[in-house]
Amino acid sequence: MTRTEKLTREQLNQKVKKASERLYATIDESLELMFTSGDDWDEDSFSEFLEIMDAETVEKMRETARQLDTENDDPEIFLMKNESTTTLDLVTEPGDGFIIILIENDIHLTGNLFVEEYVTLIVMGDIKAKNIIVNGSLFSSGSLSCNVLFGASANDHQTYIEGNINTSLIAEYGQYTVSESKIYSEYLLSTHNTIEGRSGRVIENKALERGNEASVLIPEILDENGFFDEESFLKYIEIKEPKYLFL
Repeated sequence: MTRTEKLTREQLNQKVKKASERLYATIDESLELMFTSGDDWDEDSFSEFLEIMDAETVEKMRETARQLDTENDDPEIFLMKNESTTTLDLVTEPGDGFIIILIENDIHLTGNLFVEEYVTLIVMGDIKAKNIIVNGSLFSSGSLSCNVLFGASANDHQTYIEGNINTSLIAEYGQYTVSESKIYSEYLLSTHNTIEGRSGRVIENKALERGNEASVLIPEILDENGFFDEESFLKYIEIKEPKYLFL
C-alpha cells in the first residue's frame, strides 16, 4: 500500500461527491467530528460523546484534539494506491493520529482486509476479500463480498456499503453495519448494535441478534462467563468455516 498523495478535506469531498452523492452525504456527518477543533466543542456534549467510546479510542481522540489545538492541523487524508492482491492491513504509522484513506478503485484480495481502529477507509468501488475485519470505519460506493465481515471492538464506528453485501457470516461487536441495498448471508451475529439492509436482508441459516450467546454459539468462542469473546472468534474464523461457530 502506497500513500501517493495528501488531500485536503475539500479535495476529498469533491472526489467522493463526484463518485456518489449518497456516499458523500453519508460520510460527511461522520467525518465532521474528525475535523472539529477543540474550541468548537460544547464541553457537556463532548463529555457525553466520550462516555460511549472505549478508553483507548477516547485517549486517541484526546491526543488528536491536543494536536489540533497546538498545531491547528486536521487529521491527514491520503489518496492511496492498492497494489496487493493477497492481504491488506490498513494501520497508522508512528506519529499519526486518526487518518482517512481514499482508494479510487476496486479492492480484490485472496486474503484478509484489516482496517485499524484509527483508520477511516473510503473505497470508490467494490470490495472482495476472504475475511474483512473493520476496527475503524469503512465506506464503499460499490458492493462487498467476503467469507466473514466483522465490525469489531465495540467502538461504535460504522461500516457502510452502498451496494449489496454478500457473506457467509456478517457479524458486529458494537459497530453499526449497513447496506444501502441488500444483505445476503448464510449466518448473522449481532451482539451490541445493528446490521441493516435498507432494501432487504436474507439470512439463510442461523441468526443471533442480542440473544443468549451461550445457547447459539460454540464454547470455543465464548469467555468464562458465556459471552462472545472477540479474540477467540478472530482466531477461529481463520481455521474454520462460519457454520462451525454455531451449535
